[in-house]
Amino acid sequence: MPGTRFVGHNRVGMVRWFTFGKVVEADPGHRFSFDITFGPIPISRWDYRFTDTESGCHLTESWTDHRPRVLKLLFRPIFGNRTPRNADGIHTTLLRLKSTAEAPTTN
Repeated sequence: MPGTRFVGHNRVGMVRWFTFGKVVEADPGHRFSFDITFGPIPISRWDYRFTDTESGCHLTESWTDHRPRVLKLLFRPIFGNRTPRNADGIHTTLLRLKSTAEAPTTN
């Protein structure tokens, strides 16, 4: 439901931190998106779009970086470059979702 808030738990190697999420859009079967902040600082938007196909659906996941430039530069030595790391994570997430969605169901 739009407006719902949650806490995200993150890690890179031994470094762990938390973020705050807020659902922006929740249209079942079509779109789900949420914004991430760290305190008052905007971090990112995650967006999932579902498109019907003849054999099921197509899911697109995207990440938009909203961090201020100075924050990106300041934390890059600790957290690395988020763009390729998140691209890899998106690929992994989509593969896992596909595998789960296509797995035979057991009753």
